[in-house]
Amino acid sequence: MARVHCLGVAVVDALSGPLAEYPRPGKVAQVVTERVRFMPGGGAVNTAATLAHLGVEVALFTKVGNGANGALITDTLSSYGVDVSGVCVSSADTTPFTFVGIHPNGERTFIHTPGANRTFALADINERRLLDCEFLLYQDLWVLPGLDGAPGAGLLARARSSGVVTLLDECWGLGPRRDLFEQMAPHADWVLPSYDDMRVIYPGLDEHMMAERLVTLGARGVVLKMGAAGCLVRAGTKSARVPAEKTTVVDTTGAGDSFDAGFILALADGAEPVAAARRGAAVAAGRLAVVGGSTPLAPERT
Repeated sequence: MARVHCLGVAVVDALSGPLAEYPRPGKVAQVVTERVRFMPGGGAVNTAATLAHLGVEVALFTKVGNGANGALITDTLSSYGVDVSGVCVSSADTTPFTFVGIHPNGERTFIHTPGANRTFALADINERRLLDCEFLLYQDLWVLPGLDGAPGAGLLARARSSGVVTLLDECWGLGPRRDLFEQMAPHADWVLPSYDDMRVIYPGLDEHMMAERLVTLGARGVVLKMGAAGCLVRAGTKSARVPAEKTTVVDTTGAGDSFDAGFILALADGAEPVAAARRGAAVAAGRLAVVGGSTPLAPERT
């Protein structure tokens, strides 16, 4: 089984719902939801946890604060089987936190408080250990100001030159910034972005034009994730659409991250890109059927 390393942000998510609306000062002072759940979140965490649930050997490289929230992340992920020895624990930073409002249709909105992700840098990473893998996913572009751009591009380039399959995904986070994206995409074997986010940095381009642009930049392959519309896979000069799988949508948190996990697992098993995207869609469907981005998947999808 291939070893996968996930680099990105780690967050404590407080998921509350169903949330019909947010409070409005002077009008609706309080709203009530049925429950709130606290769990690890963030793109790299969600993908790493999902890979572990799927039986893949996976390690997480991130930075958290030295407190209860950081411990919640490392303890929970360790219980799932994720190698957390690459997690940097800082006494000077807090662990990022996100309030996730889950709406009745399963869509979610976020109130986010950054923390250790703002200072996460090359000095916090044992690069030799990071690159000791078959697949390296740089998961959270636009959320890691100390790594995004030239430092992250260098990491991906060095990984690629040593034979590691490199993948790049993004998160709206502190972006989106086209300049950072275009610095890093040329060093990725696979770019796995959200189509909605790409439309912000490439206004006026449809999905086929976007995929063509990313391949022209230097990415070897592209998967544009399009939510309920499925995804567009571009490998070399060939493109194909892969539909989303039907499922009961409980919470969309982490669906794209779980797609990444399924896609990587299939590539590691030797699947062609379109088949790998179908595997990604199946895993994403399992994520949509449960609450949270890092919890075990719906049983029928594992």
